[in-house]
Amino acid sequence: MSVDQVYIIDDLKHKFQLLRERLLEQNSSNLKLSSINIDLEDKLRDKEEEINELKQQNNTLKLAKAFTAESEESQDAKLQINKIVREIDKCIALLNR
Repeated sequence: MSVDQVYIIDDLKHKFQLLRERLLEQNSSNLKLSSINIDLEDKLRDKEEEINELKQQNNTLKLAKAFTAESEESQDAKLQINKIVREIDKCIALLNR
């Protein structure tokens, strides 16, 4: 083998070694990022569930306030509910014929 060939082979070996090291670093980085991504997705899912629960609580509180408060809005809500109940009663009466 000539000196040039030995130099080329050594250079290729060195480059392959660098590529291998970079590949290992990238794999390690990908694993860390995947783990972080999974954690963040879990946190996001938990926060979405918490938001849904809070929305449901808020709606419940609004409904409770509509029944207990003595305001014009609560009166309107009570009137609408009474209207719906009367319509349901009419439907039941028609079904019983």
